[in-house]
Amino acid sequence: MYDRDALIAATDLTGLADELLGGHHGSDRSPTWRCPDPQHAQSGRTPPVTIFTSNRGEQRWRCHGCGTGGTAIDLVMACCRTNPRNAMEILADRAGHHEHNQDWAPPPRTTPRPLVHRCPDQAGLDRYVEECAQALFAPEGKRIRAWLNEERSLPDDVLAANKIGADLGPRHQRRPDGMPRTAGVVLPVLADGHATYAQIRVTHPRPDGPRYLNPTSDLAPNPRLAHILHSERRHREVIVCEGTIDALSAAAAGYRSAAVLSAAYPDQAVALELARLPEPLVIAFDRDAAGLAAADRLTALLDAHHHHPVNLNLPSTDLNVALQRSSNWPKELELRVNAATSTERMGLARSLS
Repeated sequence: MYDRDALIAATDLTGLADELLGGHHGSDRSPTWRCPDPQHAQSGRTPPVTIFTSNRGEQRWRCHGCGTGGTAIDLVMACCRTNPRNAMEILADRAGHHEHNQDWAPPPRTTPRPLVHRCPDQAGLDRYVEECAQALFAPEGKRIRAWLNEERSLPDDVLAANKIGADLGPRHQRRPDGMPRTAGVVLPVLADGHATYAQIRVTHPRPDGPRYLNPTSDLAPNPRLAHILHSERRHREVIVCEGTIDALSAAAAGYRSAAVLSAAYPDQAVALELARLPEPLVIAFDRDAAGLAAADRLTALLDAHHHHPVNLNLPSTDLNVALQRSSNWPKELELRVNAATSTERMGLARSLS
């Protein structure tokens, strides 16, 4: 028996990758390596593997081409075609560690507390969200509803199921203290039948102005994660998105989804709440640098909780843009999710064989 965490901490993953993968490309500050998966065709000009440090402090590697990755143990398994026990023995010999007695057990890990949803003015926030949800389908909310339907391609049944609303401005809409005094789309976070948070999406912001406005923490602490409902769920996977608009786009295709409210928010608490879901997780973050880094970070955190997600290969910058460009969104998203999950299963089968 070996202390897994001690072995990983004692291993310089960059040096190990150089040994097992034949040296790195690029500078020492931003090195890249070839993928250890022999089934992954590579040109050699832009090696897809990078190394990063997770929020748990573990060095991890990931192939941005095929999605495989993990710790130093996983890299030894992939390169040496061996099992976890033998991989740990190789790392132990390399680091000078010794095997423990049979009655040894690793020290218990501290478990982060789950996200807590509390709102000091629960009645005021509930009333505000309900009134805005009704206003969206009233004549006064026609302009905001058209922005959601036509510019964002979001259907009415998904909007209604998630109480998406229209704030018509402070002259027309009363609001609890701490809610921004502006017009726009109201994107609530719902839990146990109550609104625990609400963002306002400005439909046509100034070039130098923010698109999203948030309430003060005195009214509603930011939960960082929102579970999006579906009017007619047709798939077992949960799609984890960057932002509520993208999560609503997944719901429009019949998927349950979860919205991480910023690319900066994937942390232990968010990962713990997602890891408690029994369904398979599919990460569909934006395809910019911040989104890709956040997806890697969340993947590493979920891997540590033994809930291994897959990453969706998006054809465009984000999930909502993909929805707008699609001629058959439910079918297209289903095909992309199936492709991502089948690729992951094939990679797992190869690593176990």
